[in-house]
Amino acid sequence: MHRRSFLQTSISALISSPLFFLPGQAQASYGDIVVGGGMYKNLDTNKIEFLLGYVDLQNYLSKQISLNFLPHGIALDPNNHNRLFAFEKIGPGACVVNVEDFTLEQYIKPLQNSFFYGHGMPNKDGTLTFFTETNIETNKGVIPIRDTKTLQLVDQFPTYGEKPHDCHLIENGTIMAITNAGGAIGSNTDQPSVTFVDIATRQLLEKIELDSHAFNTGHLSYNNGDLVVVSAPREGLDNMRIGAVSIRKKNHKLVTMKNPEPITSKIYGEALSVVIEPKNRIAAVTHPSGNLVTFWSIKNNSFLNAISLPHARGVVLSTNGKSFIITYGKQASLIQINVNTLLPITNSEIQSTFISGSHLYNISRERILLKLN
Repeated sequence: MHRRSFLQTSISALISSPLFFLPGQAQASYGDIVVGGGMYKNLDTNKIEFLLGYVDLQNYLSKQISLNFLPHGIALDPNNHNRLFAFEKIGPGACVVNVEDFTLEQYIKPLQNSFFYGHGMPNKDGTLTFFTETNIETNKGVIPIRDTKTLQLVDQFPTYGEKPHDCHLIENGTIMAITNAGGAIGSNTDQPSVTFVDIATRQLLEKIELDSHAFNTGHLSYNNGDLVVVSAPREGLDNMRIGAVSIRKKNHKLVTMKNPEPITSKIYGEALSVVIEPKNRIAAVTHPSGNLVTFWSIKNNSFLNAISLPHARGVVLSTNGKSFIITYGKQASLIQINVNTLLPITNSEIQSTFISGSHLYNISRERILLKLN
């Protein structure tokens, strides 16, 4: 990294405690290409700059493209697997990037009086792309729909909440699940919620709230009826209070995990990234301020394991589904966790990936899933 250094925050080193486990003996998965946002300090200008980072784990190849915003959510164009959408969290930034030649294709503007709020995705056939946006005057959430190729606005519908963030098309692309962070605690505003909207009719099908109003609804993962929602402390509360992991296994109610208390009392700040491993129905969750990764059984609504990992941020499944890939630490490192042992895989660490943002996205896995569907 010639004449550049990562923006470093004050985080603790890898801690020695009963929560830290020695690496598990297993073969890492390297047939993966992952991308994510990052930021660094340019020592020539002394300014913070932003990028989209790309890492080919098999060939140890790393590439970056400079952007004018920090990419948060990322989505793949189903009709062009080299074309990515990137979205800013609370700001005017969104763009399309081509990772074949790693060039910026086009920036996208939000609706008038609105900000992008972090996420979006194309529909199943790739003709339309959905974005989460918030009106900065009313805080009401909206999902603009743009033509995936031309990026022209086609339609829009409400999120049925305030300050939407994450969104996923579920049930074969017919329903959109949306997290709405809501207003500040104690204010006369909407409560945090997850809303389910029918894509064809644009009508609200269901709206669920957490069993505590001390948390927002940040990100979600969904698989075959199983829903996991991860949360930060509600706006208006100290951002170093505990976050939350909430599980709604198929055909059951959403329940916030309170046990074991030695774990749930240590997940300070936001529970950030979440992914469901579908075979064993395990949810992996990162807790940057708590320096933890936690693992939860959806089937049993129970805690499985925790690993101490400094400033853990993005988490995705490997292409073969045998490991969780996680970014962490002040050097923007990457490590793999075996899905069966829930322990770090020996010699799977890669340092200086440039991916220091909130999330990680596995292009290789998504390309295969799109072909299968």
